[in-house]
Amino acid sequence: MASGDTDKEIRDIKRRLDLAETRLAQGDGRFEFITGQLRDIQLDMHARFGDMDDQFTKLGEKIDEANLHFHRHDTKIDRLDSKMDAMPRVIAELIANRS
Repeated sequence: MASGDTDKEIRDIKRRLDLAETRLAQGDGRFEFITGQLRDIQLDMHARFGDMDDQFTKLGEKIDEANLHFHRHDTKIDRLDSKMDAMPRVIAELIANRS
């Protein structure tokens, strides 16, 4: 009888060990799944940040071009202002010379 109880106990221990191994394998599988998902998210984030860096670089170049364009116009406006400031003196001289 003791042998029967021992055999039953061994079968029960084997069953519980198989169950524990199955649970561990499932846990490992979940961990690998989550790890894979996190890796994919990280790769996607790096790609997106790379795209954003490129867009910001292009935007910065366009802003620099616009600033240069505005600077050129500011220079032209400054020259026009100085010419406009000189106009009353020129007109006064023309009127004085006609008289």
